[in-house]
Amino acid sequence: MYLQNFHSIQPPYQKNQKECLEWLSEAHKLAQKNQGYSQEDYLKMLQRVGCPETQIEKRYFFIPDVERSNWDDKPIYPVKANSHGVSMHMRHEYYHKTVKELFERIYSERAFPDDLIHVSCTGYISPSAAQMTAVKSPKPVTVTHSYHMGCYGAFPALRMASGFLANENILGKKLTVDLVHTELCSLHLNPEDPTLEQMVIQSLFADGCIAYSMSTQQPQKGFKVLSLYEELIPNTTAAMEWMVSDWGMKMSLSKDVPMMVGDKIRDFTTRWLKERGYDLTHVVKNGLFAVHPGGPKIIDQVVKHLELDQSQVAHSRALLRQRGNMSSATLPHLWEQILRDDSVPSGTPIISYAFGPGLTVCGSLMEKL
Repeated sequence: MYLQNFHSIQPPYQKNQKECLEWLSEAHKLAQKNQGYSQEDYLKMLQRVGCPETQIEKRYFFIPDVERSNWDDKPIYPVKANSHGVSMHMRHEYYHKTVKELFERIYSERAFPDDLIHVSCTGYISPSAAQMTAVKSPKPVTVTHSYHMGCYGAFPALRMASGFLANENILGKKLTVDLVHTELCSLHLNPEDPTLEQMVIQSLFADGCIAYSMSTQQPQKGFKVLSLYEELIPNTTAAMEWMVSDWGMKMSLSKDVPMMVGDKIRDFTTRWLKERGYDLTHVVKNGLFAVHPGGPKIIDQVVKHLELDQSQVAHSRALLRQRGNMSSATLPHLWEQILRDDSVPSGTPIISYAFGPGLTVCGSLMEKL
């Protein structure tokens, strides 16, 4: 199986990390009117516990709230009138409108596939934007929804796509499966909640949209998928959660998640590669590691426990600086950047990791063509 035809769309609104933290501190101050804290107090808390400007330079968003100076004129966070922002229903309406426009833009510029997998953890509407767009195709397109798995969402979608392509006797002959990620993480903040855990989360996440294809036909430029693997880490179910609330999706994130991942990543990788006949020493020596940049400490732990050179995770750190954490859309953006980097030669092993609720650890081994 091969990955190719990467097409990312940059969200229209952006702020550098300094401006993001200032915007968040003002939102917290306005939302928590009678708590006795100044905007400067909230800014200091965000600067103390959040991801700093040295790790994230800027983030991109599909919501205009971050640019509008009038807090009475914000579609999602009119916190003067409603301290936690608009309802879950209104956030989903905004998501649906935005994602319909994104799908229309994507398929005005690329051919329809045989199958389309829509990946997201930040909005779910039926019929979905994927279905509304696919029905316009001149040929039948099967749509599958791969939802609510968070930052590791690309991996289940890849397994689905490979299954669709392989099961010719059951599903009929399939030539191409498109995977489209639409993540509007900015829809799911709650300025009414000033806990340090939430401030860490609010300092990390951004929005992202990307489409790419899996095919059985080898392209001139792309990746050959050699192996996909996934495990749950025992006794970690409470470490990360993503759940529906009245105002939006609420995330909980233990500060121990990077250490939990670090403690297991070497055993995970050794077991995975050994079972498939690959040598860990050879892969570590020659490979490039596409680590989902959930935060700088996640990358640090992978480097430490696999004894990597910093150059092997340079693309992960660069994407974190450039875009922040875009949930499931992040790793495909990372693959797109590696594919476009001519300094990474053909034949380079690409080892990818992503992590999410469960705690779930996912890995893939690919080869750059």
